[in-house]
Amino acid sequence: MLDPASLPHWPYARAVDQELTGRGIPPGAVRVERDYRRETAMRLVFTWDASRCAGPGGIRLIWHDDTGWAHSLLRPDAVGAIPRGPLTALHRVYATPDDVAQVAGALVSRRFHLYSGDHHQEWEQAAQVRAAIDAFHLTVVGACRAG
Repeated sequence: MLDPASLPHWPYARAVDQELTGRGIPPGAVRVERDYRRETAMRLVFTWDASRCAGPGGIRLIWHDDTGWAHSLLRPDAVGAIPRGPLTALHRVYATPDDVAQVAGALVSRRFHLYSGDHHQEWEQAAQVRAAIDAFHLTVVGACRAG
């Protein structure tokens, strides 16, 4: 099993999770993984099932290191998700954890109007995580070419 802390985007996942927890947003499942369908794309998935959300169904936030944040609504019957697309309120791939938590809180509480603002700030450690991901990509591509 892969240690999530060994992945280059772990610091971003941890910062977002800590901000969510600090705001008292009900804890959801957090997954940090490598997206094998997109070669070496890094991905985060934050999920809140129906029991943690106001209204029917749950919420899933998905982050990719090349496209940023998207979301889907989880069906109340736990049979799949309804993709909703990019979170247009989060304009940066590495939106600040504060902005992500504000949008997530609005989605979980179903106060959708609160996430419609513009969140243009970039996380202060984005450059370091981008560099770590780039280095990881070079290592993986180099290993694939050598093998």
